[in-house]
Amino acid sequence: MPTVIERIAAAEADAEALKKNAQEAARSAEAAAEDEAAASLKIAREEAKAGLALAAAMAEKEAGAEAARILESRRAEAAELLAKAEKNLPAAADLITETILVKL
Repeated sequence: MPTVIERIAAAEADAEALKKNAQEAARSAEAAAEDEAAASLKIAREEAKAGLALAAAMAEKEAGAEAARILESRRAEAAELLAKAEKNLPAAADLITETILVKL
């Protein structure tokens, strides 16, 4: 039968082994958590980049559509001004002719 001192020594050895096992388990859990956090961060960054790229593409598409609307509006205004100018061209030519003839 083991003595009290031998049982205490055995209990201390068991406690030390349990402590080492717990420390190793804690280190492993911490490393796994850090790896998981790094992977989650990488995924979040990639998703954010993809979201930004999509938002930029959508904004560019909207800007292009707005630019096309503005261009079409300006073309219509220019056509209207040209039509008015062409309409007034005979009167302007007559005025110029009359002015030149009066001065002669």
